[in-house]
Amino acid sequence: MSRAALYVAVAALTLGGSPLSAQNQPAVPADKQATKLPRQQLAGPRFGFTTFTGETAKARENANLQPMMTQFGWQFETQIVSLQSKAQALLEWVFLVGGVEQSEMNLSLAGLAGYRMENGVEVGFGPNISWNKDTENTTTSMIVAFGATLGSSDIRLPVNVAVGMAQGGPRITTLVGWVIG
Repeated sequence: MSRAALYVAVAALTLGGSPLSAQNQPAVPADKQATKLPRQQLAGPRFGFTTFTGETAKARENANLQPMMTQFGWQFETQIVSLQSKAQALLEWVFLVGGVEQSEMNLSLAGLAGYRMENGVEVGFGPNISWNKDTENTTTSMIVAFGATLGSSDIRLPVNVAVGMAQGGPRITTLVGWVIG
């Protein structure tokens, strides 16, 4: 059988006319079907600081930089809200610009998957990539973040602490901001 004929046969099996087609599949029982949960897209500014430790802190001091730098940025958040408990599964992107007070520019992007309880306490995990304009170095780390979103009215204030496990020592970032619907 030629490669083209094989592709046609696989497509026919996958798309219908065979025991694999959706028409021939048994129905999923109603009590086993996934519930479509409501989602919200939120975003808002974030500001705070990062403290460097270990070899990275020493390297910054040797370069006449402080082992701490400011952070300013924006968070994009998708919430998937439970209909029963009101808890939320979270998917977040956090973009930060750091070190402007020391005439440097560090760009950072983190992608986090997390969970927020009904009382606002939250935890998240995910990768981070950072780039420094002066050294043109790119570094990566794994982030573990925890915190709380305060306020139950129209304005919500997230307060988070994130630890980035990275080569050269952990980096501890504290951020605050607000949520815009």
